[in-house]
Amino acid sequence: MQSADTSKKETMDLKLKHRKSYACCVCDKTFNGPCHLERHFRVHTGERPFKCEICQFSFKSQAEITAHSIVHSIERPFACVFCKKTYKRVKELNLHISSHTRENPYFCSKCPASFSTNGGLTQHVVPKHGSKKGKKCQYCPKMLRKVILKLTCEYTQAKKHSAVQFVKRSFPEKTTFKNTL
Repeated sequence: MQSADTSKKETMDLKLKHRKSYACCVCDKTFNGPCHLERHFRVHTGERPFKCEICQFSFKSQAEITAHSIVHSIERPFACVFCKKTYKRVKELNLHISSHTRENPYFCSKCPASFSTNGGLTQHVVPKHGSKKGKKCQYCPKMLRKVILKLTCEYTQAKKHSAVQFVKRSFPEKTTFKNTL
């Protein structure tokens, strides 16, 4: 039995060695296929090539536009067991069900209040407890309360900004990333 397990492990090691690796020229993240690298690269360029035919909103991937298409559907397949109200998404249904069960998993750390959503908690904390706005990221409109989040955001946004500038300089004729492979 030991030799069969060893043989499987050796086979897996060989497969991993032969798998090609594609690295992002901006952040050095690696991918096992050129299509995965191409999809990732849109994080740096801001390219959104998938356009909704109904509302013209654009997306970075086919998966995102597929998930978005639910917005335009008239189908509402998820029904509440308490009141029969229907929803397009399970997440919306679960949020609604919490209004029947009085389930409030989000608790305020400064008072006994609790809420069914994280957004509800945030809307409570800011006006009731005077939560400070925080510092604005110099690259994007985000207001971040914790210093480490601000630094992380600025680092990420700076890398994106640099990548966009690199792509604009390298491909002024506005070619797509696919044409550069």
